[in-house]
Amino acid sequence: MLWAGPVVAAPAAAGVASSASATAVVASPAPVAIVASSASAAIAFRASAAAPQSSVPGAVWRDLAAGRHWRASLALEDHLAPLASASVEDRLVLAEAQAGWRNWSGAVEALTAGRPDTAHAPPRYWYVLGTALEAAGNAEGAAGALRRFVASAGGRGGLGARSEGVAARSRLVRMEAGRASPAATVEAVAELRGLSPAVAGWTALEAARALAESGEAEAVWGLLALAGDDVVRNRGWRLEADAWAAQGDTARALAALGAVAPVGKDPDGAEDGSPPRTAVLALEWRYRLALGDTTRAVSAMRDILSLATRGADATEAALALWRLDAVGADPDAYRQVARALGNGREYGSAVRAWEAAQGAGAVLAESERMSLARAYNGSRDRDAAVGLYRDLSVSADPETAARALRAWADIRRVQGRHGDMRILEGRLVERYPAHPEAVDVVFFAGDDHHDGGRLAEAVDHYRQVVSMSSGADRAGLARMRWAQIHLSLGEPGAAAEVFRGYLEEFPNGRRWEEAAFWGAQAGEAAGDSASWAAAALVRLGRDSPLSYYALLAAEAGGAAFAAALPEGSPAPAPEGWLREALELLALLEEAGLDEGAAVHAASVVRAARAAEDSDDLLLGLAVALNERGRTRHGIELGWEVHRRGRPWDRTLARVVFPFPHRDLVTARAEELGLDPYLVAGLIRQESAFAPAVVSSAGAVGLMQVLPATGNELARRVGPRGFRADFLETPELNVHLGTTYLARLMERYEGDVPLALSAYNAGPTRANRWRRFPEAADPLRFTERIPFAETRAYVKNVTRNRALYRWLYGGGTG
Repeated sequence: MLWAGPVVAAPAAAGVASSASATAVVASPAPVAIVASSASAAIAFRASAAAPQSSVPGAVWRDLAAGRHWRASLALEDHLAPLASASVEDRLVLAEAQAGWRNWSGAVEALTAGRPDTAHAPPRYWYVLGTALEAAGNAEGAAGALRRFVASAGGRGGLGARSEGVAARSRLVRMEAGRASPAATVEAVAELRGLSPAVAGWTALEAARALAESGEAEAVWGLLALAGDDVVRNRGWRLEADAWAAQGDTARALAALGAVAPVGKDPDGAEDGSPPRTAVLALEWRYRLALGDTTRAVSAMRDILSLATRGADATEAALALWRLDAVGADPDAYRQVARALGNGREYGSAVRAWEAAQGAGAVLAESERMSLARAYNGSRDRDAAVGLYRDLSVSADPETAARALRAWADIRRVQGRHGDMRILEGRLVERYPAHPEAVDVVFFAGDDHHDGGRLAEAVDHYRQVVSMSSGADRAGLARMRWAQIHLSLGEPGAAAEVFRGYLEEFPNGRRWEEAAFWGAQAGEAAGDSASWAAAALVRLGRDSPLSYYALLAAEAGGAAFAAALPEGSPAPAPEGWLREALELLALLEEAGLDEGAAVHAASVVRAARAAEDSDDLLLGLAVALNERGRTRHGIELGWEVHRRGRPWDRTLARVVFPFPHRDLVTARAEELGLDPYLVAGLIRQESAFAPAVVSSAGAVGLMQVLPATGNELARRVGPRGFRADFLETPELNVHLGTTYLARLMERYEGDVPLALSAYNAGPTRANRWRRFPEAADPLRFTERIPFAETRAYVKNVTRNRALYRWLYGGGTG
């Protein structure tokens, strides 16, 4: 993730952008495929002016071909000024360039400024104008433009005209749902079914959602009946009930809900869109409560808690039961409510529910007392929490006692009572030395010594970790740290023995690659040509040829990374049903039916996996999905083909490590003096080239730029009028992300591991880590990075950089 930290000054540069799928590459004026994926307008924009009619310079066409829409639009604005005198054909090129970076108002202005003569405008003019107006929020104007398109070209001509016609009709139905009569909306969907049943189904679902808000229950029912596909209909499971509720007819809403067929308790429901039973019950108790049927409302709430005590439905049902004072006298019912409230972090209510359970005669088990202690702590009654943890710390169950000691120590840390905290940690280590909590105490004590340069003490603690639980993950890391300290002290022989010991005990352990590489390096430095080291390196190249440590081994041996792998047989182009399924995917995307496109893509992947002897089919589908910008599916399928037994070759590696937006990334990186393969490797790690992906922290797009950081960068290097959704366009995301990366590379004087550490964990931490003695050696510094996530990140991006150079650099190295 691009860290939202201070930004230092660096050279400004021109912008860049690409598409959610592969763009056509042209060297002269010709149609250019441009995709502007958006929740409001996922539509394939094409600069469609014919070359003889267009005055657009070749350089602009090349920028458009590379996906550099912002850059192209800036050049075109200058070239076509004054816009009022520009031809309709040139305006259309400018409009599509503006749409490519989501400048919808700019696209509308390009087509309408100065009232151009549109008597002979190509149909595409109206299509682009309609979709741009739709994205800009002008539904009435959009509908008018799309009607003109449908009247002039929709549904006639070749495949392109037909697909645009279907997409335009779908957009019209959705824009007019709630404005036209409900009957007219149903009739329009029925007509759309004749062109594409699948598009009609997903259009019906979105139109039904709009009509449900206005209470048009009969029309909602009619639209869902036209959906055809059970998956689509099931996704609208609550819409008829919602519509009756919006009318104020709660009784009929409840009756409509009774016709829903829920499945189990999975919070995500079923693949066919059927809802989880808890979601249906959550609506039911609300409707019954509104009707005054408290008894059956309470029954529905209790049914939810019998199915699950985690999740929003469970928390809300528990809160409702508690507020209604409807738990009753059953101690088990109080238990369910208390668990759900605690899991939902309603700690104060959870405490009262646990106490009520005890008042009703419940004798709390130790696990329940742990939950009560957690609730006390969450409600800031730490004295009560400590009292329980103290009692539980002498439990006969080692798991309970160890967890209680750890939680008690954490409270003392929060209270600033560090002496008491250390006493409790010591007690934990003494009594339960093999417990993960105890192992962590000793490991992090060693880590503190390591950070402070007290290497002998650090080694003592790392040794202790291994002796406490040699198979624990912390023990593996402790061994690696211990051996690295030997290397730092000039004791390669001792380091080699530690690495060798790990490999002998855990030949397939999580860190076998690390131990193999560093063990061989240490052995060589010690003058030991033992066969185990040579065998370890051979195994590294054979079993893990695309790993970070295989890269290091190749570089250490003067060889080209992965050069021994063959080209491999090419992936076949999708045929038959698969080609048709991909064509439908393109149509759903063009219609802006994002939910339908996502569901359809997932169903295609499932069907391909289920096909017999489908390795070639999977590989061809993976390539096609990567080219369409659905790289997460494509990469996943590539890994599956490898797991099924296909060995690594260049063809398979290109599927798992694709390079969409290659021209865009390369051009922008070269402008800033960055290695394009480093940028590609970073994007592969950050987003797997998914343009609109959003992380849990809110970072967006290819290079995972936080909106606040993007806004700050845009004020310095453009574009003006920054909006967060700009980050979903590949050009602007790469433009801003590479600007930040270039500044980090400048700040850290070209030290790639340090710059990558700062990109992932923030410059403040990277500056602190920069003071480690290992910082003078990039490889040993990488191993020393304290955060496991950042350490893995730096290794993966470093490996990816070499892979992208090998796969796409035109050579073998």
